Amino acid sequence: MLKMESYKNYDAFTDDHLREMSFYMKFCARDTNFYMNFHCHQGYEIYFFHEGSGNFLIGDNLFPLEGNDLLLISALESHKSAPNVEMPFMRTVINFMPELLDEQERKMYLRLFKSQDETRHRHLRITAEKQEELYSVLERLYQEYIKRSFGYELAIRAYLKQLLLAIYRMVFSDSFHELKPISSQMIPAKIEEIIKYITQHFMEDISLGELSNQFFINPYYLCHIFKKTTGTTVNEFHIQTRIHYAKLYLMNSTLPISEISTRVGFNSPSYFGHVFKRYEEMTPNHYRRQMKAILR
Repeated sequence: MLKMESYKNYDAFTDDHLREMSFYMKFCARDTNFYMNFHCHQGYEIYFFHEGSGNFLIGDNLFPLEGNDLLLISALESHKSAPNVEMPFMRTVINFMPELLDEQERKMYLRLFKSQDETRHRHLRITAEKQEELYSVLERLYQEYIKRSFGYELAIRAYLKQLLLAIYRMVFSDSFHELKPISSQMIPAKIEEIIKYITQHFMEDISLGELSNQFFINPYYLCHIFKKTTGTTVNEFHIQTRIHYAKLYLMNSTLPISEISTRVGFNSPSYFGHVFKRYEEMTPNHYRRQMKAILR
């Protein structure tokens, strides 16, 4: 039985829910003073951005948000939303474990989340008509999730499959032409290049001056436009990328903490532990133990 909790470290928060129920949902949320670090979790994520503007990062891919947008994030895939907090925005987030689907459905529907397929279906801008159809399913799904009446678990599975089927049909059938084209012109090209560069060289020391010289961009303008686009500074993005890969090592390997520290670019294991605790509110060893318990 799922217990409702207040917000805490988002990775642990989401994984705790998925461990107990294999499903978590936040419906039409409007948050003030919103900020989100890069994070990842065990389950798959369906992210509806109903209204507002901003950007969304999945790995080193940056997607513009304009409202009526849908993003699909795979398990353990690093991601971060960066909405424009100067204007109202609203989103619905669904996280689920593949165990909610039977074997045949799993093979079909999880294809939607695979990054090696065409990237066009990772970010969809849906017409108002389609949005209304999907919103109806989302509303019924959420009512089952919060009311928990008799048979709600079966109902959640049924509505989740209905939602995935609707998305699958939009992407892999003739109805794909009904989706609105997405322009990336609103994202500065150099920021995309810099994001990819930092992601590929995260273990190296990267200074603002080096980025400025390499990409022929004024450092003050770079700081301003990077923060505006991603919701974080260049240095924070660099550190968050290192922490993300450190978490993957902690979850999926038995490497000593000192080795992981070196692999993700920290010169000192003690400094790595200090930075990790500042971002994750726990030590690397604590995080490893927690994730091993979840994955057990």
